Amino acid sequence: MLQEIYINNFVLIDELRLELLPGLNVLTGETGAGKSIIIDALGLVIGDRITNDFIKDSQYKAVVEAVFDVSCNHEARNFLQENGLLEEDDLLILSREITPGGRNTTRINGRSVNVSVLRKLAVNLLDMHLQHDQLSILRPEMYLKYVDSFSPGSEEILPLVQSKHNEIRNKKKDIEQLELDELNRRQKTDFLSYQIDEIEKARLHPGEEEELTSLVHRIRNSRKLLEGSERLLNLLYDGPEGRNAYDLISMSVNQCADMGDEPIFVTLQQQLEEFYYLLQDKSAEISSYRDSLDFEPGLQEEVEERIYIINKLKSKYGNSIEEILSYLEQSREEKLMLDNSQERKETLQQETEKLLEEYSDLADRLSEKRKQGALILRDIVNKELIELNMPDIQFEVLVEASQEAGILGQDKIEFLFSANPGEAMRPISRIASGGEISRFVLALKKALAEVYQVPTLIFDEIDIGVGGTSLTSMALKIRELASSHQVVLVTHSPQVASYASQHCLIAKQVADGKTSTVVKTLGQEEKIKEIARMLGGDNYSELTLEHAREMYTRAQTHPAS
Repeated sequence: MLQEIYINNFVLIDELRLELLPGLNVLTGETGAGKSIIIDALGLVIGDRITNDFIKDSQYKAVVEAVFDVSCNHEARNFLQENGLLEEDDLLILSREITPGGRNTTRINGRSVNVSVLRKLAVNLLDMHLQHDQLSILRPEMYLKYVDSFSPGSEEILPLVQSKHNEIRNKKKDIEQLELDELNRRQKTDFLSYQIDEIEKARLHPGEEEELTSLVHRIRNSRKLLEGSERLLNLLYDGPEGRNAYDLISMSVNQCADMGDEPIFVTLQQQLEEFYYLLQDKSAEISSYRDSLDFEPGLQEEVEERIYIINKLKSKYGNSIEEILSYLEQSREEKLMLDNSQERKETLQQETEKLLEEYSDLADRLSEKRKQGALILRDIVNKELIELNMPDIQFEVLVEASQEAGILGQDKIEFLFSANPGEAMRPISRIASGGEISRFVLALKKALAEVYQVPTLIFDEIDIGVGGTSLTSMALKIRELASSHQVVLVTHSPQVASYASQHCLIAKQVADGKTSTVVKTLGQEEKIKEIARMLGGDNYSELTLEHAREMYTRAQTHPAS
């Protein structure tokens, strides 16, 4: 809901702050007093274009600011949250500033934004009905939503239609991608085949590199290792009798045995026996190692060639044999997937055909529901038109098959309108009469009161061209609409003004040779006097005043719906 609008240095307005209430807010005043300037200012805060002649005093900037309560406006809050503009409280502040140089600044909750962001947000805040202006409520893309709200069972079928449409779209994208990638697929397959073949030919196994590195080290140092092994064996086992460690320890064991049962020698004998057997085992290991150093001629070159092959593969496919083998497995899987792409494409096409059949069935069911809803909406709007003293006007909701099936189904909705008996039905967009479209929009908004969730509706002199009982009917319908929406209305009609919840008088004043616009919120007696002025001019009679009092009293005691 719009709580307040602040205007500074804008056209004829020096400074103005207008607080608005729920229900029907009426703005009246003499022609040229500046009522429409306030509407123009509201237009700016929802993204209308800016011109330099909006600035009253060219030495200063012009400012327009609007404050909204969005505590119950879920669409607006979601938009603000998605764009990182939601504040902790429930107030939303929109502002536009125009500098004398022509630059303008747009802000949402104090943060500068592009005006396109403001426009996207504004459709959830205000609907402005201006003479000869395109109405938000008559946007054709909204017609499906309106009809669906009256279509029994559509709320269950529509999500299924949307889900099927998304599945079909994703399948088609996958098929298109496969087709686009056909050349790349062949090239990639050939490349993968080469890599797989190169790695497989190497016949690598984990740990092989470490084994080869150790082996080439032994070959290169075989003379030194052989000599060392021989010397070590001589020292430990194969040396002259009584001169090697094995014989010396054996003699020590025998000596300990000759020492009797002394505990120290018993323990020492056990420990020396352990050394004795350990030397025997280790000598056998050293002997085996020595024998392994007898390498075949050319083995070193073979091992070094193998290490070279491994290093070459490492430079391409990984830092170790394990990583190379992992890359090999991934390449095999990728090649298998590419080899199966044609089969995958055929499978996707079959799945898509099945989804299209399911979508078509659901969309047909949705169309039947919409045809029922169209009849309900038509009857409700025609009833509202009769109450607006337009019994000869006919309204139809046409449900047609769309050329393209979409996320909302395969229907196209058209609103048709005939102003006179026997006159052909025409799309609403081609209605010429301002009075006709004004009353029709009231009827439509009243019918859609629970569906059309834009909280604040702005009307600028929509009663022009409407008179007599039709005007009284319009006034009552506006009052009824104001029971579900906040309505801000600029009017010259005393019938309409008499139903106001809040009545604001817009007037011009001249000071120091300069003209400016001011606004005053009227009390009850002031409202009656303003209605009398609207009925009889500035020099209204007592009879006119009584007539205004009677009109005001009757309107205020009339039920809202």
